[in-house]
Amino acid sequence: MNTFRNITTALISIGIFAISAKAQTPYRQFGIKAGMNISNVKTDVPSYTTKDILGGSLSVTYDRVHFRFLTVGGEFNWVQRGFTFPITLTDSVGTTLGVADLRNKFNYFSVPLKLGVQFGNRVYIFGNAAFIPGYLQKAVSEVPVVDENGQVIDYTWQDASNTAAQFDLSTQIEVGIGITKAKRFKFYVSAAKQQALLNMFDDPQSTFNIKSTGIIISTGMKIEFGKGLFK
Repeated sequence: MNTFRNITTALISIGIFAISAKAQTPYRQFGIKAGMNISNVKTDVPSYTTKDILGGSLSVTYDRVHFRFLTVGGEFNWVQRGFTFPITLTDSVGTTLGVADLRNKFNYFSVPLKLGVQFGNRVYIFGNAAFIPGYLQKAVSEVPVVDENGQVIDYTWQDASNTAAQFDLSTQIEVGIGITKAKRFKFYVSAAKQQALLNMFDDPQSTFNIKSTGIIISTGMKIEFGKGLFK
């Protein structure tokens, strides 16, 4: 009797282990996403007034899914950030003609490193948190050109890479919802909030920090490989 009980217990244990191992088999998701970044800056000087600027975002994504819900992954990302700063236009004798926006634009290559969760099958939701090291590709200032009446007639581009910091580190929180087609193709929309930890400008004489912030709205597609929710 004891032998039978031991054998039964062993078989049950093996069965539980096998089911658990199958449920925990990781699978991979490769994808691409594109979106719009509504960016601005935060400073420690209340009088420094800025406005939002629109930019683009493009990413190649990778996620490894464990236990059917835990995601660990990364991205190769190109993103446009920036802000606009109002400047007062004057004539040659100092008479105020109006106000125009100085546009500051920064293009970065970055590698978000993500940890998140994903729930659902056909319709699914997900969320993740990320640290994002980035490298500055280009920085430009678009300076308004005005006529004799103070009307903006054009913008000229000035390279600002020599004053911008070459490296960036940001944090990000992203949430999204999607739908699965043909068992392995995942389509989704997401919203992400980014906040930089470092000054955008590399000026040792600067007395305050200017840190990028933004909201990225994206659409994307991922393809499952390996063991997944439907296999």
